[in-house]
Amino acid sequence: MNEKRILEMDGRRSAHGFSLIEVMIALCIFSVGLLAIWSMHLTSIKGNANARGITDNVTVAAAKVEQLMALAYNDLVSGSEVDGNMNVDWQVQDECLGAVFQGHKCVQVHVSSTVNGKRVKEIRLDFIKANML
Repeated sequence: MNEKRILEMDGRRSAHGFSLIEVMIALCIFSVGLLAIWSMHLTSIKGNANARGITDNVTVAAAKVEQLMALAYNDLVSGSEVDGNMNVDWQVQDECLGAVFQGHKCVQVHVSSTVNGKRVKEIRLDFIKANML
């Protein structure tokens, strides 16, 4: 009776289980899927590193904007400084959008940074400082 399960009526073995070729093909398909997931993972790591660089620049630029906004109207002057691998540059102008507004100064804060000497990230924030009496 046991032998009857293994052999079919015509003498062939029954088709229970997988052959070695089927398992190897399944492993190849599985490995292609793993490679695609790995590639997607590496791309997300690079994207997160890029986003962190931009966030760092925006944070430094926003801090400089807050520092400049705290200054008195007449104390606003153009300047620059280096903060680690970031260059912070700010321009103060009396002309805003091509027109001169009495009692207002336009300030542009520009932050650029390099990561590992390769990538340059640049952020520019603009604001208007009013002469509050």
